[in-house]
Amino acid sequence: MSLLLKNVHVLDLNSPAHSKSANILIEKGVITSLNGRSASKEIDFKGKFVSSGWFDLNAQFHDPGNEHREDIQSGSTLAQSGGFTDVCLIPETEPPIDSKSDVSYVLGKAAGEIDIYINGAVSEGLKGENLTEMLDLRDAGVSAFSEGDSPIWNSELLMKALQYTASMGVPIFQNARDIHISAKTHMHEGITSTNLGIRGEPSLSEELMIQRDLKILRYSGGSIHFSRISSAKSVDLIKSAKESGFSVTCDVGIHHLIFTDESIGDFDAIFKVLPPYRTEEDRKALIKGIKDGTIDAICSNHRPYDQECKQLEFDLANPGNISLQTFFPSLVKISKEVPLEILFDRVVNGPRRVLNIDEVKIEVGKYAKLTILDTEAKWELNRQTNLSKSQNSPYWGKELTGCVLGTVNGSKATFNK
Repeated sequence: MSLLLKNVHVLDLNSPAHSKSANILIEKGVITSLNGRSASKEIDFKGKFVSSGWFDLNAQFHDPGNEHREDIQSGSTLAQSGGFTDVCLIPETEPPIDSKSDVSYVLGKAAGEIDIYINGAVSEGLKGENLTEMLDLRDAGVSAFSEGDSPIWNSELLMKALQYTASMGVPIFQNARDIHISAKTHMHEGITSTNLGIRGEPSLSEELMIQRDLKILRYSGGSIHFSRISSAKSVDLIKSAKESGFSVTCDVGIHHLIFTDESIGDFDAIFKVLPPYRTEEDRKALIKGIKDGTIDAICSNHRPYDQECKQLEFDLANPGNISLQTFFPSLVKISKEVPLEILFDRVVNGPRRVLNIDEVKIEVGKYAKLTILDTEAKWELNRQTNLSKSQNSPYWGKELTGCVLGTVNGSKATFNK
């Protein structure tokens, strides 16, 4: 079947049709014309936008182990509804993804709406002690390695992991936190934490680990990706490292570009996340890092949790939010400070560059990966519209601006109601 997307406004910095109206013809999963005239299925999207398909570098589906929070099927449907054609999952499941059979299980349950990539565990059982069979995991389909939401605290383990993966062409993802400085902390250390009487994590915890890891990287070789950076100093450290020729990349969680530690207000656990929201100064530095290219990608940092994990005293609640379905409304908010086409680049080809996989663009002859958008449509996240198994969103019950109309992933086209 052929598909014609009529009168779409293209936002793709790499496309010859960027910032122009196009009639995108797709045949057998490939873009065959940007000025198509007819197809077996035609949809007029006059006034709506299209970008290349989005790629999320960091999401958690809790499958296997805690499928009541999210499973691969619900997570895939959720990601597609949020505009994603590709998602990379962290290895933090029960059991963790640290063997070939674990990789086969996840890839075998892939639903088809999206393409799933996997972050394999660096250490056995995510315990930070012994390396996994990294080459076997890579052969099984792993695209990168990490310890999920835990840092690679063991310096020797990180050094060996970087050495082993140097020839594989895959990066090590690091959640940069010093486990001793961050122990028993629940938010950013600052004026707000002091006023609330909550033990806070200083940004020093993140910055020390980045400095340590860069020294190890210089010695060992390989590539390191700092996942979900959160402080102004971290942006400066990574920018300097890139200018010095280090093989280093980084991303930021979508909500860290919007919220700060002051969002916590009166002990609202919905704003307890990892890493913690920091100051307005840090948020502005992250925005600047997006603009100047220091930050390569924006990820969802999707962490679904049931009510029993979030509706607790602040220090007992699990850190994390759901964010895939509301990703585009978040981008619309951020577009007041950063042009949409730059934001799209950080969710389209920035993530693909991090993983050393082929970039995508809206061009004749290219495989069709597309996200179709309405920047003005308004909707509310509630029990009727929520597609996640969990409800831990800072947007719950709020009116949102920006709606994903559908995605195209090769021959698979999915249009949202």
